[in-house]
Amino acid sequence: MIHSNKCIKSLNELLTYENLILIENAKFNVNDYQEILAEILAESLENLVLDENISPLENVKRIALQHVNIYYAEKEISSGYYIYNKIYLNNNLPEALQIVTLIHELTHHIYAEIFEKWLYKLFNIQGCNIVESVVMFMLNNSIENRVADEYLSYIVEGRFTPPECQNYLSFIQLLLELGIDVETSKGFFIFAHEISHDIDDLLKPIINKQLRYSIYEQFVKDDIAKLNQKLTFDYRDERFNNIEKVEIMQEMLYFIFDYFINGEGNLEDLENYISGFDEQMCFTD
Repeated sequence: MIHSNKCIKSLNELLTYENLILIENAKFNVNDYQEILAEILAESLENLVLDENISPLENVKRIALQHVNIYYAEKEISSGYYIYNKIYLNNNLPEALQIVTLIHELTHHIYAEIFEKWLYKLFNIQGCNIVESVVMFMLNNSIENRVADEYLSYIVEGRFTPPECQNYLSFIQLLLELGIDVETSKGFFIFAHEISHDIDDLLKPIINKQLRYSIYEQFVKDDIAKLNQKLTFDYRDERFNNIEKVEIMQEMLYFIFDYFINGEGNLEDLENYISGFDEQMCFTD
């Protein structure tokens, strides 16, 4: 990969034509992508201690806390949400459903982190709220990117919790709310499905068989309804290979940089994200 060997300290320094060309010409390949996933896995495991004597919810919290901070939402929310490296959780829900929320929202974070680490490697920098803000904008302000992000998070949560209990209603409502044409946007769904396998593989050594069984027992204990819902598309058997998947990621980053450098992007939108990341964060019991 190409490295610029400089530290990014401001949006004006990051969003330059020179950096746009760096992204366009970066020799990012499948091995680079696998290295990023391995790095995230290593961070997930570093000093992580799971305990079979505590609840599966508390163990899943420990896993999430390797990457994010957890807050209990002060306002009424349906289940929870992720923003600014924080998960806001409705702790009035049954423990089984809190587990679902944590895995779902952690998937959002890991997905964003893949893009962030791509840029860290390219620009030869460590963690940077400026880069995180650009990635967050990219994943939230395109309706196709937003839906793809949600779709892959639903897929991943269903691989670590009983699939017969999975509830897709809010996702279907999002598709209708945003007016998504599934056929027109199918490339985003296929891409999201491919990424979901990578995040699934990353989490399997952490949310291991024993913990998954404990999660299943929690669902039984909490008497969570079996909805037996399925979310399938006509093109579910279509796939991108690893090279195509990496190329799509690079195109997504090029597009968002081009949007702010040559397009209609407003830097004030990114400044608002940066302010959110800069807030002091802590875990609240």
